[in-house]
Amino acid sequence: MKKRFNLQIFDAPTDLTMLENLVNPQVLAPMVAFELEAQLRFTPLAEVDNTLVGQPGNTITFPAFTYIGDAKDFGEGEMISYGELDHTTKEATVKKAGRGVKITDEAALSGYGDPIGEGTRQIGLAIANKIDNDMLETARETTQHKSTGATVEGISEILDMYNDEDAQAYVLIVSPLVASQLRMDANERKVGSDVGANALISGTYADILGVQIVRSKKLAADEGIMVKVTNSGSPAFKLIHKRGVQLERERDIDRKFYKINADQHYVPYLYDESKVIKVTFLPSA
Repeated sequence: MKKRFNLQIFDAPTDLTMLENLVNPQVLAPMVAFELEAQLRFTPLAEVDNTLVGQPGNTITFPAFTYIGDAKDFGEGEMISYGELDHTTKEATVKKAGRGVKITDEAALSGYGDPIGEGTRQIGLAIANKIDNDMLETARETTQHKSTGATVEGISEILDMYNDEDAQAYVLIVSPLVASQLRMDANERKVGSDVGANALISGTYADILGVQIVRSKKLAADEGIMVKVTNSGSPAFKLIHKRGVQLERERDIDRKFYKINADQHYVPYLYDESKVIKVTFLPSA
């Protein structure tokens, strides 16, 4: 009697990094590591808060006091005016973002460069970029809005909304198109300068009227986000960490590949919307 053998065929997962996905090297220059096309722009402006690390629960309630109003004149013997100190609350649920990569032995051993090292690095980039995108969506929640031209006068109009008496630090994040228009107008009017060592965000494009102009491909062509940055007092944004990045690696001994992934638990929060203005740049006449 003939024996029958059941031959089980395993289909390779479609998300594996195979040898054909990589350069099979002969004589080539060193491979350039992947870089994000749209760099991180909003996360550097947030204050990182780690107080919830290791605490139970996944919903966070944020309190914020409301303003009691300006002081008022009162005469001799008259009663001083009182304002009610009140507060509002806002709830946010902790987010969990993660990304992973699978790499076969053939890709790791025969491919060009360092696939495992590059894959690990790109996982970190992927999570950081997701958080930065969430920070942008948080900035868009502000109720302050200004429509103006992409000119020096337009920047002045946005600054007037803050009504500040003392000099403050400001960052205006705009599309590359608007950034060029602003710089050209500033050059024609002989105002503005380079930022140099005082840049709050790496890659700052110019300084116009004390506002640091930062380019971002994450914004629409006519969109801008102005942020007032202060060294004391409340920040514009908070980035609450529930758990930092956790990297894990696992070996599949049956199909001979590595699985690497990482995740982070966090929530972005618009802490003080009085410091954030959403801008729409109008077409030039």
